[in-house]
Amino acid sequence: MTVAVLPSLPFDEKRIYINGSWVESTATKTHSVENPDTAEVIAVVPECNAQDLDAAVQAAYSAFHDGPWVNEFSGAQRRDAMLALADAIEESRAEIELIESINTGKPISDVCVELDDTIDLFRHFAGYADKVEGRHIAPQTNASLEGYTVKVPVGVVGFINAFNYPICLLAWKVAPALAAGCTIVFKPGPQTPLTTQYFAHLLEKTGKFPPGVFNVVLGGVEVGQALVDHDLVDKIGFTGSVATGKHVIRSTASTKNVRSTSVELGGKSPGVVMPDADLDKTARLVVSGCMSNAGMNCNALTRLWIHRDVYDAFLPKLKAAAEALVVGMPQDSSTEMGPLIDKRQFDRVMEYIRIGREVDSAPVLTGGDRAFDRGYWVKPTLFYNVDPKARIATEEIFGPVLSILKPFDSLDEVIEIERRNEFGLAAGIFTRNHQAISKFTRRLRSGTIWVNNYNALYSYLPFGGFRNSGFGRELGYESFDGYLVPKAIIDDISY
Repeated sequence: MTVAVLPSLPFDEKRIYINGSWVESTATKTHSVENPDTAEVIAVVPECNAQDLDAAVQAAYSAFHDGPWVNEFSGAQRRDAMLALADAIEESRAEIELIESINTGKPISDVCVELDDTIDLFRHFAGYADKVEGRHIAPQTNASLEGYTVKVPVGVVGFINAFNYPICLLAWKVAPALAAGCTIVFKPGPQTPLTTQYFAHLLEKTGKFPPGVFNVVLGGVEVGQALVDHDLVDKIGFTGSVATGKHVIRSTASTKNVRSTSVELGGKSPGVVMPDADLDKTARLVVSGCMSNAGMNCNALTRLWIHRDVYDAFLPKLKAAAEALVVGMPQDSSTEMGPLIDKRQFDRVMEYIRIGREVDSAPVLTGGDRAFDRGYWVKPTLFYNVDPKARIATEEIFGPVLSILKPFDSLDEVIEIERRNEFGLAAGIFTRNHQAISKFTRRLRSGTIWVNNYNALYSYLPFGGFRNSGFGRELGYESFDGYLVPKAIIDDISY
């Protein structure tokens, strides 16, 4: 099998982007970036320290308070800058797609869709940049007092991104923040920094963004903690695990200046197959909903409820759909599932497969082994007749593992059990029964609920969760509004 070669990068990956320039890190540590397909090192990048982070935050702070981005640029100018950036991404998309596929192990067909979404997100949120609106409040008790509100950008935003959707999640965060007029310090996941650096290169190339508006630091826990702790940061946006997200929340609450926080965390999303579902179509939707991005998807469908009336008929269709997935070379356009991101994630998933077999005593319908003798490949794995309280049914695995739960008889019992699910990010239901659809969508505490489809997301609809899935919203107007703060102005017009 041929292995893709990383193209020559138009930037120096050993440098970081701060205050409009590519500079050397003051740190001596480095991090090796791998190709998950082969586990081979494809790049070496700096492991930034607190000194690098402070330089990035100071640049963002100065750009916000003293630079033209907030103080001179009109909303229309910010809009035009973002549209130019979207055009630059589109012009370079073929190279970005190849880099993203090699660095993440994603199928190239998936990356193409993610680049479509990335470009769309910058164009979509560019449309908000010149539409920041306040309210006028008519005099209430004193005719001479006029009241109105204005909305202003929250300030310096620190983003800590996950490894699983590097360029797409960057757009989720950066596009609305730029449209609102914020300045940014961005830390990508340590495993997947290359397209974030490429993005910084394109942003610089447009010539539309003043120095300090967008800054990049690389690394893991040390620089991430320094970003969360920095007193000049006004808002933190985080995507990642529940444990780390809770730590981020505690840290932002204990710093000198309390700041706004938005966290998008984990999920253990249920899917429900009712007796009237189209079983052939639903089998494909369920497998895709679970196995997309090799299961490294916070909203992956990983808890499957099947009505007793169709349980036995549906299992072989699920098995066939899982085994029909094309698992192979990420750069092959026919590939549907790639490898896990690194050895740590591979070991975690294989351990959960062991737990499913030996601790939860769940039978394997298909899979359960590594796919190839290189890299971090795991076969699509389906357990069935799983106790809803089993570890593989309640803990986020973040891999291509589906728990098919014991059959159910009543939708009410499913809703009652899922109300106690510690997560509330997403869910799905497959049925033509509109009473069931209404009951499920209204009563279930999930941020996104798909009906007869799964994983469809759009720039204009909010995404986020309840409980341990986090708070705050990505996408939609709700995301844009999260980077604005209202001010109340009271004017005595008789003075």
